[in-house]
Amino acid sequence: MFKNLHRIVIASIVLGACATAPRLDSPLASPRGASPTGFPANVRTETTDSDFLKENAVARSVALAKAADRTVDVLALSGGGAGGAYGAGVLTGLTASGARPRFEVVTGVSTGALIAPFAFLGPEWDGKLREAYGGGATGDLLQSRGVAALWDVGVFDGKPLRDLVNRFVTDDLVAAVAQESASGRLLIVATTNLDREETVIWDMGAIAMQGGDKARELFRNVLVASASVPGIFPPVMIEVEKDGQIYQEMHVDGGASTPFFVAPDAIREIDNLSNSPRGANIYVIVNGQAASAPRTTSNNTLDIAARSFTSVLNHLTRSSIAQTEDFARDTGMNFRFTAIPTDVQFGGSLDFDSPGMSETFNYGQRCAAAGLVWVTQDQAKARNGNEEAELKSFAEAGCPLLPPTP
Repeated sequence: MFKNLHRIVIASIVLGACATAPRLDSPLASPRGASPTGFPANVRTETTDSDFLKENAVARSVALAKAADRTVDVLALSGGGAGGAYGAGVLTGLTASGARPRFEVVTGVSTGALIAPFAFLGPEWDGKLREAYGGGATGDLLQSRGVAALWDVGVFDGKPLRDLVNRFVTDDLVAAVAQESASGRLLIVATTNLDREETVIWDMGAIAMQGGDKARELFRNVLVASASVPGIFPPVMIEVEKDGQIYQEMHVDGGASTPFFVAPDAIREIDNLSNSPRGANIYVIVNGQAASAPRTTSNNTLDIAARSFTSVLNHLTRSSIAQTEDFARDTGMNFRFTAIPTDVQFGGSLDFDSPGMSETFNYGQRCAAAGLVWVTQDQAKARNGNEEAELKSFAEAGCPLLPPTP
């Protein structure tokens, strides 16, 4: 089913392109500097504001500067839909191996945003992470709107995604995020504001520290928005204000504007304050494959469109990895990343069925437990070259390839 689902989705988007849904909001897009109603301006910004995260980091960096190992560990989690099972498995596998850092900065985009709070809170929340991504919880996530998709927004109903987020983003989770954030750590999630065509960076710790029902509601809305792939799920409307004027913003998947987010200004500032002799460690988990296995593209509109879409996403991911590696090298930091290798059979970002999710989760967990996930660009290229000896070493270490997808 899922091998052709991306074609069905693209076809539905094309057919529904002429249909519009009414939008109840101000006719004007929100201005720069607007903030969610009832919240201070420091809970979010656009990526064009380079000082925002730096200032937030400095404001909460005293505790970090006194960290026992004086080393800043940063984790960036990419988008990838069902591929989030890989990232979730990697984190639980790192816990099992005893090699999981206590990340001072965690950022998430799309499915990575849903994983980010658990990654931020640490191994004590692995059970919830396994429950969310290990198979079962996402089985009913894709509920088609049927013919309604032709005049409404989103091929699939947004309620199952919202219900999934509501199930796991409890009062206890928000309170735990607030407590950890008060100690100086940063939890960042990215969405895309379609009205301004900008990536919006949300300081989830600052939201959580506001406390109360409104904080939990905004926390959930941001996570749902970041995971709402345009055309797949409905967008999330967020009310903001500036100078007494109320606006309504349309937010969608952060992956629509960035594959993952590394906060270079904040990382540089925190690293300087920590005065670490080893430099910060930057880890990126790509929740999927950064390149597709070569195959002949069918000479038809849907396959060409789908392949082109995948090509753009993969290229952006690889470019972002290269830029992050350059940043780390230029600033004396250490960079590693992980992605599902191209030689591994992967059902794709919409394969939310339990068997596929479980297999991907278990694969990530096995690889991480065996110490076979973090690579440099050169090492990743070697792995993707299908060298027989290297593939054999992976299998012998307990990290075999996934079985072929039906």
